[in-house]
Amino acid sequence: MKRDDIRDLEAARGRLRDAARPDIVQRVHGTGKLTARERMRLLLDPTSEVEYGSIAARSAEGEWVPEAGGVDFVGTVDGRPVIASSTDYTDHGGGYGAGRLGRLFALAYEQRWPLVLFVDGGGSRARHPRSGMGHVETSGPIGRFSFLDGVPELSGWVPVVAIVSGPSFAGHASIAGFSDFLISTPGSSIGMGGPPMVEAALGHRLGPNELAGSEMHELAGGIDLLVEDEAAAVAAAKRYLSYYDNERDEGAAPDVDLDALAPDADASCDMHGIVRAVCDADSVFELRPRFAPALLTCLARVGGRSVGVLANQPLVDDGAIDHNAATKIARFVELCDAYEYPMVALIDTPGCVANWDLKGQPPAVEPGLTRWHARPLVAHQQRTVPLVSVQVRRGRGLGPALMTGVSTTRGVPALRLGWPGVEIGRRDGYSAVVDHNAFDDVIAPRETRERIARLLGLLGRPTARVRKKHPIDTW
Repeated sequence: MKRDDIRDLEAARGRLRDAARPDIVQRVHGTGKLTARERMRLLLDPTSEVEYGSIAARSAEGEWVPEAGGVDFVGTVDGRPVIASSTDYTDHGGGYGAGRLGRLFALAYEQRWPLVLFVDGGGSRARHPRSGMGHVETSGPIGRFSFLDGVPELSGWVPVVAIVSGPSFAGHASIAGFSDFLISTPGSSIGMGGPPMVEAALGHRLGPNELAGSEMHELAGGIDLLVEDEAAAVAAAKRYLSYYDNERDEGAAPDVDLDALAPDADASCDMHGIVRAVCDADSVFELRPRFAPALLTCLARVGGRSVGVLANQPLVDDGAIDHNAATKIARFVELCDAYEYPMVALIDTPGCVANWDLKGQPPAVEPGLTRWHARPLVAHQQRTVPLVSVQVRRGRGLGPALMTGVSTTRGVPALRLGWPGVEIGRRDGYSAVVDHNAFDDVIAPRETRERIARLLGLLGRPTARVRKKHPIDTW
């Protein structure tokens, strides 16, 4: 082989490195962000990475054509294989040719490797090299998936994390919306149509963040977590993936007097403290904290075992379950069931409420149901992971059913516990029935964590699956 050919190839690859473009690196750092390759170095374990698709093609003149728009790697995160990809907004606006992602989606499907995707950019672009036109492509579409159907197919099969730390529109926003766990940073934006498209249609110019800001998505449930910067986003992605690793040693119990923390029958308390006291020390990771805050959804560990925790928050709207909280429950149940996380439900709610915002009338909240309240019941009906319920205080109307599933179905809790302040047989002002709470035991709050940990140990680990159960709902 001619040494000139090797030198030319190495030179083309070298032009992709940050060291070859110091002016661009300086500009990126000036905005407080990382380059695409710096993102990958921060995410992946050192010396673990294998790069895919750095060279896109060779021209008819014999020149190597570097890929544009982003970088793709397979490597490890905390020792576990992960596929990692980052768009590069400084290179063709972060627009992928899209061939490589389909290839990596297929690899993720075959190997059941999680994905972490930085997706800031304006959507995919037409690929410049074309077969049959004097070019030779090296990274065209390969495998079973295209740019957009890969992530929906992976939904519920492997964890897919998307990070948005800039403007993300069109195809990039679609990938973000299809993901299991979406992290963003302040000032970023996620939308299907960018400012030029909106201006062309409406004649009004809006900035990306004005049009589809992540701060708005945080309140509306469009993202799972808003963090301060890209380093914090990478840390959150790593923490999310850590729960997928269910081979941990037994976790330490928190140093909390749960008997003292538990509320009396006529008082309420911050459910965050209850969740932290029931789970292993420093293991609680809350998702969507500012969306439907009357309902907490957390990944955590109990006795070293990854679990999903649902908890009513009586300090917000008395812990009532409106349509947003119901939607939050349903998606979280789907996520936990797909990835075999047993569930813990901490119940303290007056029941379900409906929000009415009729034209010409002031908004109203009153006891009632909407079609969204059916979604948790459907999610629990297909759930096969075990669930332990703990009624902290109140559990009126259909509230407990939305938290645990209907008690006569296959989704019945594996263990139903109550605390001494629990309501039993009291008339429910939110419906025309009298509650008939049935418990396997009423216990002192301090016994809760040990009871749950022992039961999870007896239930054992799930068997390996050869196909996914179901997808996880999008936005």
